[in-house]
Amino acid sequence: NYKVYKDGNLVEKEILTFNDSIGSAQKEGFEHFMLKEIHEQPRVVENLISLILSKETIDLRKFDYIQIVGCGSAYHTGIVGKYIIEKYLNIKTDCYIASEYRYGKIFKSDKTLFIAISQSGETADTLASVLVAKKLGMYTLGIINTQGSSIARECDEVLYINAGIECAVATTKAYSLQALMFSLLVYKTLKGEEKERVLNEFRELPNELSKILENDYKDIVEKLYKHEDIFFIGRQNDYALCLEACLKLKEISYIHSETYPAGELKHGTISLIEEGTPVIAIVTDESIAEKTISNIKETRARGAYVLLLIRDGIEVNNDVYDDIIVVPNNTIFTISLLVTVPMQIIAYYIALSRGCDIDKPRNLAKSVTVE
Repeated sequence: NYKVYKDGNLVEKEILTFNDSIGSAQKEGFEHFMLKEIHEQPRVVENLISLILSKETIDLRKFDYIQIVGCGSAYHTGIVGKYIIEKYLNIKTDCYIASEYRYGKIFKSDKTLFIAISQSGETADTLASVLVAKKLGMYTLGIINTQGSSIARECDEVLYINAGIECAVATTKAYSLQALMFSLLVYKTLKGEEKERVLNEFRELPNELSKILENDYKDIVEKLYKHEDIFFIGRQNDYALCLEACLKLKEISYIHSETYPAGELKHGTISLIEEGTPVIAIVTDESIAEKTISNIKETRARGAYVLLLIRDGIEVNNDVYDDIIVVPNNTIFTISLLVTVPMQIIAYYIALSRGCDIDKPRNLAKSVTVE
């Protein structure tokens, strides 16, 4: 038995059960934890879809303003969430870097939802932002992986992504599940034929991810791993996906990489493009594809090597790119994961080719618990 006392008084403590297995903390035949966690994504994605679709969750339509706060990859999932919420629910949504949130002017309405995203649930800046939001009277929702964590305890409501243990410092499966959570919440507001179409996408998603994991990107890796500067370009949600792909590459391979909204190239940054400079472009939104492709052509005209990730069904001439990765013709509800997973794999093998410490990149910690 056990008893807990504080200042001489007996304190009742809730017992929390650890629901994972020891195998989650072992490589199980993979060379690195990161590679193992990338390959776990079809399974954990299927589990989360089944869980969220079978339970009652928060109705985002009750709110007229949504604020999303996170750090690093969690912030990037928030931007993905912003685009899908605004597109389908027509609710004004802002996404903030947690370390900046508290120091600016904070606007809110009587029906503001504050969403905190954190894998560990202990991210110091995100936790501090939650406390500010609660003080201002906002309803707070946590999208968290770790049960019983500090942010989970502070939020009014919590949705757990149930990614299991993620040992590699660079997040992969937790990022994907956090982005997917936004899609699932918005999906629940759909009706009719559109809802049925998206449901079919969710059902096929694990299988599509498994197929992507079977692809060989070694020729592309060979062309990229010796470079010291790589640029990513995209628009709207594609820009959000570029942000995460760029971060994944730089944090484990130590290659300097930057993300730019494709239309901003002409406003100064295209001066960085020279013969052989790698440019990775993401094009999944047909409504703006023509504009992004025009920007890609501008980089090629200045000698860039272009790797294009494009959604099947979007027409593009083969003189626009040097290498191409085509992902299934899905909607914004699932396309983010279909783009993200190939870029995780490419980043992993680039880092491997450079001899980097993939699971424990220099100067980084898994959970940032100081502001």
